[in-house]
Amino acid sequence: MIEDDLKNLAEMTLPEAKNLFRDYFNCNPPKRSRSFYNYVIGYRMQELAFGGLSMDTKKLLLSFDTKAQSTKKKLLAPAGTSIIKNYKGKDYEIRILEHGFCFDGRHYKSLSGIAKKITGMRISGKVFFGFTERKR
Repeated sequence: MIEDDLKNLAEMTLPEAKNLFRDYFNCNPPKRSRSFYNYVIGYRMQELAFGGLSMDTKKLLLSFDTKAQSTKKKLLAPAGTSIIKNYKGKDYEIRILEHGFCFDGRHYKSLSGIAKKITGMRISGKVFFGFTERKR
């Protein structure tokens, strides 16, 4: 039951929580506090058990955040979503996290960092992964 899983999560040590993070997100955990892992893993457990937030709910929550409104920050896709990019005949998989991205077992703050790792050059991550069109 989800209640038991959440209770067990709250009682885990930090190394145990990091291992559970690896299981749920299939990448190495970022260096964060114990409460971060409780929040992120607990949310993911509930999301898998009951379903995630609807797009309407996400938009509503963003409307309460004036900073998000002013920067017009958009969600690329729900946390946990995997994206596969084929580049020069090779498939590369990234996973969207609540706070960043996971690629090749490492945590990244931006898509651009991943695009640079793959291509070896500076490039817009949103353009590389097809979230926006290239400006000409």
